[in-house]
Amino acid sequence: MVLERMCTRVSAGLRRLADTRAEQIAFTRLFRNPQVTVPEIVRTAAARTGEAAAGRHVLIIEDSSEINYEAKASRKRGLGRVGNGKDVGLFVHPALAVDAADGSVLGLAAATIWRRREQKAHDYQALPIEAKESYKWIATAKAARQALTDTPLATVIGDREADIYEVLARLPDERTHVLIRAVRDRALGEQGGRLFGEIAKTPEAGRTAFELQARPGRPARKVQLAVRFAAVALRQPRLGADCRDPREITLNMVEVREIDPPSPKEAVIWRLLTTHAVKTLADACRMVDLYRLRWTVEQLFRTVKSQAIDLEESLLADGEALERLAATALIVATRVMQLVHGRNAAGQAFKAARLFSPAEITVLEALIARLEGKTQKQNNPHPQHTLAWAAWCIARLGGWNGYAKERPPGPVTFSNGLRRFHAIAEGFALANPN
Repeated sequence: MVLERMCTRVSAGLRRLADTRAEQIAFTRLFRNPQVTVPEIVRTAAARTGEAAAGRHVLIIEDSSEINYEAKASRKRGLGRVGNGKDVGLFVHPALAVDAADGSVLGLAAATIWRRREQKAHDYQALPIEAKESYKWIATAKAARQALTDTPLATVIGDREADIYEVLARLPDERTHVLIRAVRDRALGEQGGRLFGEIAKTPEAGRTAFELQARPGRPARKVQLAVRFAAVALRQPRLGADCRDPREITLNMVEVREIDPPSPKEAVIWRLLTTHAVKTLADACRMVDLYRLRWTVEQLFRTVKSQAIDLEESLLADGEALERLAATALIVATRVMQLVHGRNAAGQAFKAARLFSPAEITVLEALIARLEGKTQKQNNPHPQHTLAWAAWCIARLGGWNGYAKERPPGPVTFSNGLRRFHAIAEGFALANPN
């Protein structure tokens, strides 16, 4: 009931979720219940994701983010330190399943949530990876693969934090590839030399271009890039070397380097390590396109922390309860992201029933008939009962004007639209009890 209520009201605030004081107490007790575990919460969502991902090439996009409760530290207990080493909070590390063909969000495949309890040991670098926080990259990816049992092919995507030898050595198998952005100028095998120098010596294979997404303090811009690629043999690092891992692994590297950037500091330079075959310029550009979809998980974090769900404003006090709430909030944010990415042609491949009940689809039909205008441009352009058809309606309820030339609706618009839609659907159900 709590997950359903969080999905319909798109909020992590228990006061917003509960209709009565008794409900608020019941919801609070549920999140405090030690028998309700984070893995159990995540597995429920992952099972649905596995069904949606069946038969597809799936991108397992991993990343970490902190949930900061420093502003309410006096009312919290059992939390750990977050990134700056001073504030209190917890960390979330989801694995988001995305369709490699069209970029549609299939769902949450796995997640690791933890509180940092102590300072790193002085010999931290020499410890086996299982004893390090960075093991999250391996454990979460493996949990995702277990959930995606009917997926014939998966590619694990990670940013520079995932540039870990054990990740590159242990995750690939006959059904799993990796695509990791390199940050370490690693030593090469028998050929000698260093990774970045080797790719720099490789002749340019061609050019590519795309629009770089906006970030805080950086507007979106179109970039032109030179493309290079080569096979590389990476030598196992000496410090912390594990005898279970090979002494050397062979991967393919793709480098894209911006031509004429606004300034040297702003230049786009991506070096991507992958187990996928890269033999042509088209292969290399395909790896770049897949890596660009990593942006999806950053949108997920913004949705969790935004005014939409507002996880960091939760009034729950206990660290374990906040971990359970964070797991549930990730599921809710994923639902919002499915609408965001299902608003266009990609959403036409999925039925609205993926997110809406038969009764809710009846309400959507009635609402769309009222929301459509007198001209073709004001009408819902998507096939009836598809996810894109439903997303059009939710976006209109959230304040989007419906014109294709306008800025496309984002997470906040869809969150507002979902709240309004479910209020209407609830009223419809009360008026039509049978």
